[in-house]
Amino acid sequence: MSHVLPFKGPAAGARVVPRALYVGPAADEFCNILSNHIGRIETAYEQDVQAAFAQLRRQQFDVVFLDQRDENLATRLILPVLQSLGYPVQAVVISPLSSVSHYLAVPGVARVLSAPLKEAQVLRVLGLERRTSKAFELAAAQKPEAPAVAKPQARRSLVQNLSDRFMNLVSTLYKRAAFVLLFTLFIAFAFYGVLIGFFLLSNGWGAPLTLTRGHEMVNKVEREITEVTVALNQTEQRISEQSLAKSKAERDYESANSLALYAAGTVGKEIEARVRQQKSLVQAVKRLKKVRGQLAAQVDGDGASGDLKKLYSKRLINKNTYSAGVLNLVDASQKLAAIDIEIESAQNQIADFASNRTMLESLKQALETGENLSGITATSSDMLLLTKQSSDSLAARAAAKSELEGVERNMVSLTKSKEVLEQQLAVLGNSPLARALEKRVDVVFVPYGNERRFSEGRKLYSCAFTIFFCSQAGTVGKSLPGEVNAVHPFFGKPIRGSFVEMHLDNPDAAMREIIHGTRKPLFF
Repeated sequence: MSHVLPFKGPAAGARVVPRALYVGPAADEFCNILSNHIGRIETAYEQDVQAAFAQLRRQQFDVVFLDQRDENLATRLILPVLQSLGYPVQAVVISPLSSVSHYLAVPGVARVLSAPLKEAQVLRVLGLERRTSKAFELAAAQKPEAPAVAKPQARRSLVQNLSDRFMNLVSTLYKRAAFVLLFTLFIAFAFYGVLIGFFLLSNGWGAPLTLTRGHEMVNKVEREITEVTVALNQTEQRISEQSLAKSKAERDYESANSLALYAAGTVGKEIEARVRQQKSLVQAVKRLKKVRGQLAAQVDGDGASGDLKKLYSKRLINKNTYSAGVLNLVDASQKLAAIDIEIESAQNQIADFASNRTMLESLKQALETGENLSGITATSSDMLLLTKQSSDSLAARAAAKSELEGVERNMVSLTKSKEVLEQQLAVLGNSPLARALEKRVDVVFVPYGNERRFSEGRKLYSCAFTIFFCSQAGTVGKSLPGEVNAVHPFFGKPIRGSFVEMHLDNPDAAMREIIHGTRKPLFF
């Protein structure tokens, strides 16, 4: 069944003998169809897409058959290339019936054929007519003439003679065929019995296998390599991002540290100013106390007041002088009270200076060492701005330091992850399964219990008839990690084992049913 878009055979102006290119894995089917039309069409076959590209550029083709039955192939990539070849070419897609509708709407596709292919479909695409059989004409032309009529008695004797000879020949052939058949059956049963005994008793056999791209285990390793590569790229990208973050955190920390040191210098200068003020107040208190002592000596007791009274009673001074002296005493008492207030105020200031000095020294130490401010007590109102600025500097430096330490921890963790991923990628890349992505790798399935015969470096033997006529085929390589399930080559039951790499001198040994390790199975 074909699904047709507007298409009228080969392109206009094409050669008298059309030229077709088949791209796909099932070339045998296409070749069988065209085997009866040799000389009427020129055909070329390619399985690889790159080779098909080169073939299209090297030669001109009228029709290109694209086999899309295997969805893993990249043959659909040829469609855009056909538009840029510089000469007209028709694209015919071979597709499963379920996918025909997908290709009908693709630009550049002239016709879609559903699998399996039929000769009439292909010939219609190429513009050829189907050849008619001439078997009956040849049979009629070669028909023998009728023999002349013989006498009845002579004809009967001739038929009887021929019949006797034929029966003797058939009897002889039957006896010999029976003998040959019985001998063959005996050999077959004997060989079958020997094989049963061999597989029951032998522990030196394995099932060879060729690994290439497309095998389940090879595809699994390819996916793992891809995942590890992607994870490694992401880790490297995160390391680059963390490196930039580290540079920014270092700049922020240096800026915050500089601001904190500047604040520490400011606090140090404030401490020095407070110390000087405290010393000045201490000296002032001493002077005030001395003055107060003198005033107190004059005012306290009955000394001055008594002297005035004695002088007034003796009429040595008049009343005005006495009143003036009393007023002077009252004034001295007031000055004494004022001095007491000044002394008390100075002492309070000295205590405040001592408290502020302790606080400032703690603040300076925190700014210089990076300690927290939890031990700093409340301060006076004139110190609030300096304390706030210092606290902000400490907080900024602590935040920058914390950010820098976090980035450094992330860098260490990411670096270790990168090293692990690189080691994992190196192990996967050096494995035989990874090499199978690029070229053929021969392995042997070794059931559990047969491992000793397939240790690395031992010889391998391949036999023409399972266990007879054996010759050395190569040596044993490294064992592949992981458990593998397979089917017993003789009994057909599931068995477990592992894969071991083979280094074959005779590549045909990988196509045999089994291969033997260490020595020949029957020593010949």
